Amino acid sequence: MFPHGVLFRDAEGDIRRKMIEGDYVDAVIGLGKNLFYNSSMESCLLVCRMKKSKERKGKIILINAVNEVHLERSSAWLDPQHIKKISDAYSKFKDIDGFAKVISKDDALKNNGNLSLQLYVKPEREEQGREIESLIAQVRENQENINAAIETLSSKLRDIGIDK
Repeated sequence: MFPHGVLFRDAEGDIRRKMIEGDYVDAVIGLGKNLFYNSSMESCLLVCRMKKSKERKGKIILINAVNEVHLERSSAWLDPQHIKKISDAYSKFKDIDGFAKVISKDDALKNNGNLSLQLYVKPEREEQGREIESLIAQVRENQENINAAIETLSSKLRDIGIDK
């Protein structure tokens, strides 16, 4: 278990590249914040294997599970459904839009050994579209509320004889 920084910081770059070149990195699993007492940082699991199965040789699965936590106040934990989703993704070793990406070790080395999850696991386009639609709806609703408040204020000002 490490802070996310070990995936991309220069300080750990040589070690990371040697692990990738040796084909020891099997998976990178990004976890959410507040999973450890008195620490709000996001953490990650680096799963290493000396002998990979034939279908995993030369490949690394990156799983972005930072949103797979139950967050309550300042503490967080993984519920059984979170653990199952992460475990299933690791076992299946296939791309899952917005959650998991299988890359070659050469892809990672082309990026100077950078294993940052955001570099490889992109949010689903559908999810991004929903977020944008939701934000637009919020803006419209807020504008309607502002307009209604202005109208109410103007009406009250007219009622007391202040016209503007």
